[in-house]
Amino acid sequence: MNTKNDTPTRIRISEEEAQMQVREPKRRKPNAKVLRLLRLGMLASGAVIVVLALTMLLLPMFKINKIVVEGNSYYDDEAVLQMAGIAAGDELFGWDMQKSCNAIIAAYPYASDVYVSIEFFTVKIEIVERPTVMYAEYQDQYFSFDRDLRVLEIKTDGEEAFSPFLRVKLPMLSSVQRGYFVQFDSSVSDVSYLNQLLDILANRNLLEDVTYIDFSERFSLSFVLANSLKVEIGTLNDVDNKLTLLSEELKQNPINHNIYESIDVSNTSKTIRKQIEAKNLFE
Repeated sequence: MNTKNDTPTRIRISEEEAQMQVREPKRRKPNAKVLRLLRLGMLASGAVIVVLALTMLLLPMFKINKIVVEGNSYYDDEAVLQMAGIAAGDELFGWDMQKSCNAIIAAYPYASDVYVSIEFFTVKIEIVERPTVMYAEYQDQYFSFDRDLRVLEIKTDGEEAFSPFLRVKLPMLSSVQRGYFVQFDSSVSDVSYLNQLLDILANRNLLEDVTYIDFSERFSLSFVLANSLKVEIGTLNDVDNKLTLLSEELKQNPINHNIYESIDVSNTSKTIRKQIEAKNLFE
């Protein structure tokens, strides 16, 4: 009986084919652009680390060489620097400028704004002071205030301390507290004429020479020029004509600082001028 051969058929594989079957797959070559970016990134990171290290070493070397204070009329430079909390020799880059500005504003009642700039290790502090600061007397004390009638400071020796300011006599007061608006007696309903007169005098270029203003009676206003001449203008009606009369009078007869006088321009039809005693300038 014939039978089939169950022996598997032999398959011959060449040596080259065998090597191809066992050979590991080829690796893809890295992208040259990616490698370049990686190198650049590593270099940049290293540069940043070096710069940071140098900065940490060099920062203490940057000192404030000089501090200039401008615009301060009422406090000396040393007082302003104490408010700011800085001094020459302090580290420049360790200084908080905003904190110093806020500290000056808080401690300097006459400053409305503070600006700081730095140039070549020199710090410049520029103070913008409030316009038309005035002072008055209340219960044996003196207080300074701004045009909005907000109380800035209260002092027992204020007559001397506040001498650079415009002295005024106000209507009857009921309360004076630092940081708050001046409170008037209930009988006083309107004090807008105070700022009206200030504006009129400023527009006439007279305010710089005014040393005292009496606002206590609305219909009997007066002011003093250069601590020598008391000008009575009465009401705010027809003020331009009254001040024109005053200007004409002063052209003909300028202020004599050795003689105390009063000049009444409340009646625009005539001007009355006469000598008075020094104490009567402020009555």
